[in-house]
Amino acid sequence: MARARVRQISPTSRNDAGLRGRLEQFGLATVLSFLDMERRSGQLLIVADDTIGRVWLRGGQAISARIGGSRHVNRAAIFELLSLGSGYFAFTQEDLPSAVDEIGEPTALLLMNAALRTDEAAALAY
Repeated sequence: MARARVRQISPTSRNDAGLRGRLEQFGLATVLSFLDMERRSGQLLIVADDTIGRVWLRGGQAISARIGGSRHVNRAAIFELLSLGSGYFAFTQEDLPSAVDEIGEPTALLLMNAALRTDEAAALAY
């Protein structure tokens, strides 16, 4: 069902995502790292169960993120999306020259902070 939803809500009318796959094969952190290394700009759509998230990137840097039906935005949204172990992603390249950078930190630092939060939460669970 999630695969059909990715096709159905693709960010482009022609459904021409440049990169797509399953989170079980490539985790979101890996996808974001790849897009950062390649300095890609565009929209990353993440669909998992009833979660629909979007991350906008400019030059590989995450500049904004939203989860449909959630108050989590930007960093909090990315941290939540990074916790998803299954689902689908689709990246569509597009120029975002006038988009405002609402996150304000490099993607690599954002991913390190997310990993640190995960490690701290695991340590508290013991």
